[in-house]
Amino acid sequence: MAESLYSDSPYLLVLSVLALLVSFYYPVLLEHKMTARRLPRPLRMMVLSNIAWNACSILGILFFSGPMTPEMSDVYIGRQLIFGLQALCWVRVGVALYDMGELVLFSRRTPYKAISGSVGIMIVIALTFLFVVGPEAISGFDFWGYHPFAHMPIFKTFTLVYLLFFLPACLLIIYQLLRSSLRSLDPTVLHTGAYMAGSLSICLVVAVLFDFILPLVKGFGAWHGGYQFFVWHQFLTLFISVLCGQYYTSARFRDMGAHWFLQKLITKIEDGIIYYDDAGKIKAVNHGATKLLGQSSISLCGRSIKNVLPPNLDFFRETVYSDVRMNINGETHVMKIYFFKCRQTLMTVVNVAFFMDQSKTLLLQQNLKTLNEQYVEYTHDLVRYQDRLNKEASIKVEKENVLNTLINALPFRVWYKSELGVYQKQNRLDLEKRGSREGARDNDEDISIYEKEAREKGEVKVYTSFEDKDGVEISQDEANRLTGMGELVQTFDNMYIPILQAAKSPYKTLCLKVDMTEQRRLEYERNVLREQKFIHSRLEELGTICGAFAHDYNNILGSQLGFLEIAQEVIEDKQSQVYTFISEAKKAAQRGKDSLNELLNAIRGNANAATPAIVFSPYMIIEDVVRKISLTLPPNVKLHSEELDKSLKVRGIVASLDRIISNLANNALFAMKQTGGSLTFKLYPEILESQLVTPYAPPVPAGSYAKFEIADTGTGMDSGTLERIFAPFFTTKAPGEGLGLGLSSALRLLKEGNAYFTVQTTLGEGTTFYLYWPMETETKEG
Repeated sequence: MAESLYSDSPYLLVLSVLALLVSFYYPVLLEHKMTARRLPRPLRMMVLSNIAWNACSILGILFFSGPMTPEMSDVYIGRQLIFGLQALCWVRVGVALYDMGELVLFSRRTPYKAISGSVGIMIVIALTFLFVVGPEAISGFDFWGYHPFAHMPIFKTFTLVYLLFFLPACLLIIYQLLRSSLRSLDPTVLHTGAYMAGSLSICLVVAVLFDFILPLVKGFGAWHGGYQFFVWHQFLTLFISVLCGQYYTSARFRDMGAHWFLQKLITKIEDGIIYYDDAGKIKAVNHGATKLLGQSSISLCGRSIKNVLPPNLDFFRETVYSDVRMNINGETHVMKIYFFKCRQTLMTVVNVAFFMDQSKTLLLQQNLKTLNEQYVEYTHDLVRYQDRLNKEASIKVEKENVLNTLINALPFRVWYKSELGVYQKQNRLDLEKRGSREGARDNDEDISIYEKEAREKGEVKVYTSFEDKDGVEISQDEANRLTGMGELVQTFDNMYIPILQAAKSPYKTLCLKVDMTEQRRLEYERNVLREQKFIHSRLEELGTICGAFAHDYNNILGSQLGFLEIAQEVIEDKQSQVYTFISEAKKAAQRGKDSLNELLNAIRGNANAATPAIVFSPYMIIEDVVRKISLTLPPNVKLHSEELDKSLKVRGIVASLDRIISNLANNALFAMKQTGGSLTFKLYPEILESQLVTPYAPPVPAGSYAKFEIADTGTGMDSGTLERIFAPFFTTKAPGEGLGLGLSSALRLLKEGNAYFTVQTTLGEGTTFYLYWPMETETKEG
């Protein structure tokens, strides 16, 4: 079981100490000489691994040399731990080599190195632990009756670690370097890569020969003082680190960006550059050299530099030659030539000849003088052009002033927006209204759909807007409601004009906002006067027609009443339904005759013949109306008249109140003809402490009233209809279904009875009329 891991040879101790010193000093020297800020991580890892490896070797030689057995516990454990640390260094060097190969070749990172390093470290730690705790477990390992580790277990187990985690990395980086060198067209890369791959191969062969092959051939006991494992790998790994540093210092690895930049600069420069080796053989030329020498790069490459430039020059010393005369294509040229050396790596040197045509420079100087004279002339022209531009600028400013004056003199608001909706110009009225908005944008919710369409579609958009007294834009229905309440509502005509300069949207927009409040008011008054004139002419014609009609129809109603009275006398059963229908017909005919008499008296101008007002209970009129309309009530309409205060008394004409309620009830039934619903009559007292003001109706003075409520659940009315419902001849019914005189006559009868009304309506929900009829108290009646 005893094995000698470390030798007590003083030569190995000296070599280990020198290797340790070199390992410490090498990165400092490399960074200082190559002006690199920091070495790459794989190279730093290799240097640190070499430091640890050499330090462990020195400790092993000093304290743990010679054969040892497990019985020497303290020394044995220390030796195993030191040797385990060295094995960890092998694994880290293998990972660093693989990492350096990837870094050199700029290849994609693979998980192989991480997996290999982690597994190798765990195996080394496990083997070290087993050799310290139970070495018999390894030496006694049984593989189908064969004990492979019975003899020299440490050497064999750690040799497997070497073969799995160190040797593959070395072979792989050699393969990568050879493959990269053979594929590259750059001679420097080919030379450096082949040199490094060959050196690595030699180091690996030498290390394997002296650490494995010769000891196995000669026998481990042939070495005096014991055998130290992997001693040549220890020294040659340091040499491998030096080789990696050498490759790192090459132009390709150190700064690919600068190499690319210099190559591009050299190819674009007009002066000539020639690369040649120590034998004077031209390796490469730039475009400037081919142009100055009048030869192609193919014909120049491979020739001797002495056959291209004058042979009396010293081509291999850094010097400068001025006024060198050369005959090129029958013309004499004066050249200035620089010779210098360029060290690409520690092993490669390139000679460079840089030359420029001074005769061409003289020509350029003459051309520059001519250009200076032309520049003076151009300067004079520039002064003249500047004067012209100044005049055009003053004319432009004058035009802008005229345009601004014109815009500010307009009697309406004007502003101008860019394609993105940014304010660019405002006139005086808009500035006074909103303040300066130049450079600002409106919020998306504040931009009207008309402005968006003008900007996107390129179409002129015009619409009317309304604003309340606070300047807030409101709808037309709200404007009509506020107008009915007597509040100020401003009306504006808005116009958005796209400026079609660009080929596609969005477009710049010119915006106009004209205050049409006064004009709309005058138009409204004109329309009212025109409508009143029309109504008066119609009423005059109607009066003439009604006079003749009333005379004839009065006679017809007289005969109808006579026949109805005879029918009542003939019927013996006074409780029958027929008798009831005849009585109702007689009442209706009598009311018609009374109405015709009123009409005739009004036409004749006989005011004294008007029906006198009396005190009566209004609930009776409502019940009578309910009874009449219930006879012809549609099946989808329900009547409700339970809430009637029978104690209320009013003064007025019974027929007038009957006509008012009948007209309102008929209009409600018409509104519910399609959809159905309910018609509700209510009567209750109402005391107003102050004047009641509502839209679309005259104010109701304070006082005590009998309040009539006629409510339906029909279609309702919009603000435009509500404004004109009491106008004569205005109707929403189809032709042949109404004349538009029902509500106008009801309004007239309300005024005659000193009564008032209010109305509430909602589209799609229904309409409610409220009648305020002055109550008649018992004291007042007496």
